[in-house]
Amino acid sequence: MRLIDFNLSTADLQQTLPLYWEVNRNELQPIPSVSLVHQQLVLVAASSGHPLTLDQFNMRTRQVNGQAQLYIQTEPQPLRLFGYRLSEQRLLFG
Repeated sequence: MRLIDFNLSTADLQQTLPLYWEVNRNELQPIPSVSLVHQQLVLVAASSGHPLTLDQFNMRTRQVNGQAQLYIQTEPQPLRLFGYRLSEQRLLFG
């Protein structure tokens, strides 16, 4: 998913929604940070901590090229993201 597509699809959502990585149906990890690596926007999940809100994500990515692809940091390499869903007032990437 490209950043521009994500931004357009979330423009009307509540900006205080927290961002999570859905490891599986029973495990969610907060996304407390994001980094730009080789024109890839990599979301970094953690086992604990406070997740970024949609507004914080938008502020941190404002200067990033909209064509940048979204990835989640996984081992051995980042995994490309293709979508998200809303659940219990949270935005879940998975």
